[in-house]
Parts: sequence; structure tokens; C-alpha cells
Amino acid sequence: MAPIGEQLRNFWQQRTLGQRIALVGGVVAVVGLGIWLLSLAMRPEMRVLFSGLDAQDAAAIVEKLKEQGIPYELADQGTTIRVPASVLYDVRLQVAAQGLPSKSVVGYEIFDKSAFGMSDFVQKLNYRRALEGELARTISTLEEVQSARVHIVIPERTLFEEQQRKPTASVILHLKEGRSLSRLNIEGIQHLVASSVEGLEPTAVTVVDQRGRLLSEPARQPGSLAGLTQSQYELQQRVDQYLTAKVQSLLDGVLGVGNAVVQVATELDFTQIERTREDFDPERQVVRSEQTVSESSSVGDTVGGQRPGGSQRSNSIINYEIARTVERITNVPGAIKRLTVAALINGTTQFVQENGQWKRVYIPRTQEEMDKLTEIIKNAVGYDPARNDQVSVVNVQFDTGEEPQPPRRWYELAPEQWVRLLLVLGAILLGIFALRNILRSPLVRPHIEVVPAEMVPAIPQLAPEMPVLPSAEGVPALPGEVLEELPSGMPRAELEARIRHRLEALTQQAASEEALLTEQLRERIQQYVRERPRDAARLVKLLMGE
Repeated sequence: MAPIGEQLRNFWQQRTLGQRIALVGGVVAVVGLGIWLLSLAMRPEMRVLFSGLDAQDAAAIVEKLKEQGIPYELADQGTTIRVPASVLYDVRLQVAAQGLPSKSVVGYEIFDKSAFGMSDFVQKLNYRRALEGELARTISTLEEVQSARVHIVIPERTLFEEQQRKPTASVILHLKEGRSLSRLNIEGIQHLVASSVEGLEPTAVTVVDQRGRLLSEPARQPGSLAGLTQSQYELQQRVDQYLTAKVQSLLDGVLGVGNAVVQVATELDFTQIERTREDFDPERQVVRSEQTVSESSSVGDTVGGQRPGGSQRSNSIINYEIARTVERITNVPGAIKRLTVAALINGTTQFVQENGQWKRVYIPRTQEEMDKLTEIIKNAVGYDPARNDQVSVVNVQFDTGEEPQPPRRWYELAPEQWVRLLLVLGAILLGIFALRNILRSPLVRPHIEVVPAEMVPAIPQLAPEMPVLPSAEGVPALPGEVLEELPSGMPRAELEARIRHRLEALTQQAASEEALLTEQLRERIQQYVRERPRDAARLVKLLMGE
């Protein structure tokens, strides 16, 4: 046999130039792929340490990692730092212990390293910086805000109150992509800043986003006409949106999304009326006071023996208290004065084939369906005929701008659907082929293969049931044929002796028959093994497995 070097030389000389180039390229590609896979396997898993960092914080953290010799990666234009997963939490705690990342905002920690002998001006300046930093951190915790900066102007105190100027503040917000702040959120930020600075009014806080748009509005006095008008308009908008969403959700559940358009317009009554009502009940009168005056007078004339004359008067005054009820009724502004609902309902479409071409036919809603939908809308918005409410439901055809897509047969599938179907069929066939190879493997096949029918009769012949012979020492009862052969009137001892002799003879006869049967079975087994060795080996494996 030639050496391996000579064999390789002969093999190389027998190859053509193209085969040699392909062989060298394949070897280089395999070696390169192996080296690349080995480097990937040995490379540590990198996890995100911090993300969304400022340039100053990222530079400080990278400097700390270089000092400790920890490998790192930068991503997202330097705003994300990755470190090995094995040291992720240790590095994060170490960096946090040094106050990083600070997001380039200084808070109350500025007073942790205050120098001795600091002037009053520097103390005030540091306090303002700390207050601005803490407010910026608090505002940055809002869900819509990515970062924030706060500037506060606190004027110096003057001797006269008339010359004292009020503090002002400005907030610059960097909102997250695709997020926005509502008016209530902006007012909340204004009140947050105003509540943190003594003497600062919410109207003196200006809020601007990263694009320079003014988010805050000039605050109006609570009792001014402009303030009331703005509040009333916003309340009416909220009521319209609530009722519109309520009806739209019902129709979308019944007709499907995109088959109904609803608009609700409400007219709210902002008139504040206070009524006073006073009722008297004459049936429930009570005597409050009573006064009685009696007067009497007489004039005497005794001439002629006549009796003296006289006069008498009585006056009675009774004052009654009548029960009364006083009611003061105040109508709360904002009640719905009138309601108008407009709803457009789309019909259904059906594809019909005409002259070999598919055509989409519009089918309008029936009057019964429109009446049911109208009743549903009335119940959803709280329709009241006494308020002169109006509900208009119209069935029109929607212009979706989509081309009609006729139904396709099974053989008219799109290319991507054919690819998906072929992939599924290929996966099923591959699974069946793999299962077939597994079942036919030498390790699995002997355990699941069925024993041939011709082997079944041989199994009971290999292990027949052997008769259980009685013992000669004691027998509970004698067989019938033995009793018939014994003479009558024989003594008991002689009878027992004869019985034992007969049983010993039967036992010896059975033993000889058993030995003969065993020898016969041995010969059959040997013959079966010689004639069918594979089946015999399979049978032995089956018996051992059981």
C-alpha cells in the first residue's frame, strides 16, 4: 500500500485545473467558516448596559470601563453601551455608585461636595441649578417625555413691594417619537413647576417642545368670559367624542370596521338659572298671637228718676301662622339641550361573473335593517323627542378606492401562496421520509416488527404445561379407578401400603414421560434453530425483552 503522501500526490495530479481551484476554494471556505464559527462561539454575549445616553454620560461610562479593562461595544450612534453578560449587573452597580448616568442634569447632589467659605451668591446659584435639575428629572419620568430642561428666573428681592417682580420659568421638552401631550398634561407640568418655586404662577411657566412649538397657552382668569368660553367648548368636544365613539363601536361590531361613519353634534345649555319658589298651605295654619280689647262707659242722669245710660265695646285680634315652603332651584350648566346624529351605513357587495369577467355588484341594506340600526343609534345616544333631537341614518355606497378582487379558485392562488403550500407539502414529505428511516433502523425495527404467523404455533410447543404430579406421602382422596381395583374387607395398613406402591408406580411413569417430552422438545428446538436461525434469534430477543 502506498504512503498517504504519495496517494495525495497522485490524487492531486489526476485533477484538472478547475477541480484543483474548486478543491482549494472549498478547503479555504470550510476553514474560514470553521474559524468564524469558533470565534462566534468563543465571543462573550454582549448585553445592553445603558441606552439613550447623552454624549457626556456615554464618555464618562466608557472611561470607567477602560480603566477597569472591561470590553464594551457602542451602538445607536454612541447612545447605547453593551458589555459582556457575565459582568453586566456588577458593572451597572459600580457605575451607578459613581452617579452615572446623570443625564447631564445636576440635582440636589450638588450640595454633597460644597466648599467651605462659599459666598451667598454661589449658594443661591447652586440652589437654582439643583432645583432646575430635580424638576427636569421629575418631568422626564412622564411617559411621553424623553428628556426635559427647566430654566427658572428668580428676581432679587427689593425694598418696596410695588417694585418686586415675580419669578418666571420655561420648560423645554424632548418628546418621544410619535407621542404628544394633551392640554391637561401641559397644565400639569405648569402647575408642577409653579408649585416648586415660591411666588411662581402657573401662567408664568412657558412650555416648548424640541421643535420650538409653543405648547402652553396664556392662562385665562377663572371668571373671565374667554376662560368660560374655552372651558365650554372643550366640554362640548368631549361630549361629542364620547357619544360618537359609543355609537361607532356598536356599529363596527354589527357591520364590521369601515362600514359605518358616525358624527354626533350636541348643543349644551350653559345657562345658569337659580329659581326661588315659595308655597303657602292654608290648611296648616297655627295661631301665632291673639289680642282682645274690651271697653265700657256710662252717663248718669238722675232727674226724673231715670236709670243712668252706658256703652260697651269689645275688640279681638288673632294672628295665624300659615305653613310655607321655600325652594331654591339652580340648574347646573352643561346639560344637553339638543342632539343631532348623522350616520352613513355602507351596503354589501357581491361578485358576479359576466362575460367571463368578475364584476362587483352593490347590494343596499333593506329597510328593516335600516330601521333596526336607527333604533340602536337612538338608544345609544339617549334620544329624546322632547328636546327635538334628530337622528339621520342613510344607506350609501362607500368609495374605498380598492379594485374589485374576485374570488379565486384553488388553482388561482398567488405565487406566495403556492410557495407556502409547496413548503408545507415538502415539510410533510420530509417528515414522513425521516419517520420511515427511523422505523427501518436496526435499533428500532426489532422492537416493533411483528412475529411471523408461522412462528406462532412453535411458541406454545417450546413451553407446554407440565402436569403436577401428586406426592406419595399424603393424598387427600383416592382416584375412583384405584378404589374400584381394591378388594373389600382389606385391613387399613395393608390398604395404605398398596396405595403407596401404586402412587410410586404412577410417579415413576410420569417422570419417564416428562423426560421423554423434554428430550423431544430439545430436539425440536435444535432443528428450528438450524433451519431458521434468524427467526430463532429474533424470538430470543423478543423473549429477553419481555
